[in-house]
Amino acid sequence: MERFTKIFFAAILLLTISSCDKKSCKNVVCASYQTCYNGQCICPDGSEGANCATLSATKYTGSWNVSENCGGGTPPNFTGYNVYIAPVPAGNGYGINTVTITPLFGVGTVYAEILNTDPNNMGTVVYIPQQNLGGIQISASYGNFFTSGISGSQPTMTITLNYTSGGIGYSCQENFYKQP
Repeated sequence: MERFTKIFFAAILLLTISSCDKKSCKNVVCASYQTCYNGQCICPDGSEGANCATLSATKYTGSWNVSENCGGGTPPNFTGYNVYIAPVPAGNGYGINTVTITPLFGVGTVYAEILNTDPNNMGTVVYIPQQNLGGIQISASYGNFFTSGISGSQPTMTITLNYTSGGIGYSCQENFYKQP
């Protein structure tokens, strides 16, 4: 009987949670390419703004200076180098939310995805899927884009990058500073 009671309350809880989102989106009409979540229309990954007409990759495109902080007394492996971030051309199998970071670690090209996760429909989360970069194995990693940096002028990004180099695993914060 106790097991049945737990299952019953779990089912009621799930129905209540799922109906909350449906209620908040009940009277919301979104454009055909948008999704309603908690009463708000959300752009697909790679598009942003009030009408989802701006490509998120635009604000990432350009030259960036990169430094690495591995914390805990671990010296950085890669620091003080430049990369160029560019959107991946359409029609090659990648979505409009994909950019390249070249040369990450001064070694080669990495693909990253821009995800829309904020309520203002701004692509501010960077996801780097698992990939191999010239002997450096990168694990799935996430970071954030900030429109103004520490000095308040140029955009910055911080990505907690998990990778293995020379058989040793690292979890380091990569700090990206957009160049004017």
